[in-house]
Amino acid sequence: MHLITILIVLTSLVTDTARTDLFLSGQFGQGTQVIEGRQTAGFAVEARSVYDINAVSRVFGEASYSWQDSKQTRYVDNADYRMTAPYWTVDTIGGDMRREIYAFRGGYRMLKNHVLWHAALQFRAEQSYRMRDPRAKNKVSDLRVEASIGFQWKNYGLLVAGYGGRYKQNNEIRFYSELGETTIYHMANDTEPYARFSSNNKVSYYSGYRAGVGLQLLPTTGFMAGVQYDLFKFTKELTINTQVPIVRLQTHTVSAQFGYVAERWRVHGTAGMEMKRGEQYLYGDNANNYYELLLITPNYSANYLFANVYGDYRLNLPVGDMLFAGMVNYDQYLQHWTEQVQVRYTFPIKNRYSWFVAPKACVHQYNQANAWQIILETGVSF
Repeated sequence: MHLITILIVLTSLVTDTARTDLFLSGQFGQGTQVIEGRQTAGFAVEARSVYDINAVSRVFGEASYSWQDSKQTRYVDNADYRMTAPYWTVDTIGGDMRREIYAFRGGYRMLKNHVLWHAALQFRAEQSYRMRDPRAKNKVSDLRVEASIGFQWKNYGLLVAGYGGRYKQNNEIRFYSELGETTIYHMANDTEPYARFSSNNKVSYYSGYRAGVGLQLLPTTGFMAGVQYDLFKFTKELTINTQVPIVRLQTHTVSAQFGYVAERWRVHGTAGMEMKRGEQYLYGDNANNYYELLLITPNYSANYLFANVYGDYRLNLPVGDMLFAGMVNYDQYLQHWTEQVQVRYTFPIKNRYSWFVAPKACVHQYNQANAWQIILETGVSF
């Protein structure tokens, strides 16, 4: 969880406005990479709410469902391919991939005598699948528990925050065609498969955990800053009568955040480094479906930079208000730049109720190739 996400997650702890947002969004655009497909489309529904029980206690929550269809994806058959890289399950045919994501987060916050603390639970379930051979089917379960404690004085909150959780992904590929099956590869690094197990091993399992800790200075108005450390570790196993681990990966991420929040505008940026360290399991002869473990050896090491900058400005109008926002994001691992602009118009309806519409345009650059996406959000706030 990078610091720009931490900021969004913890905003409800230091702001003084309780509100509820219900919105629907749709997207359509081109893919930038073959693993994402040539074209993508989908929609999402989401609800967010912050409710003050009394002067010191607050509850908050959000829930969402999203559906996405990517045309002509190739090579990578995993969900969360960025997180599990480079230990992917791969085929050479590909096809259209559909994805459904269910997510919720809820928690409690207390601010009393300037002492601020919170606890929350977050869960994401995802399934992605193809309707034609090779029919990849992924199921993801991602559970986190988070907490923070700190001190709030005037416009600032200084928080020490941490989280921990479990991650699981079942990855299965099926063939129904009478024309036969294609070879399934289990990658041992960015370019080479694990030759011994890359044949007809079509069922794999990713099991891991994640944890993080950070220090954040979050204002209602003023300067913001923070530092964060995240750890993600998993083992990939193949189901060959028994579970046979073939690789494991540790990803260490360090990042820092900086920015400023004013009454009508804000700007903040994040910069960090991701360090991936992988190991491969080497086995001897197979006897009665038992693989004798000979050695666990390091086989992958890479460091990647990432950065993003975000800014927005709110303009009050005679009726409603406009929000202008922009973001630039860079990911060295994917060699990927993203530029995004958004305009959001909010129109008052009655009492506390308002309606908003927010078109968003994104341009992606990957290996000197450009692609675009259009996203439209609309909903109500109260």
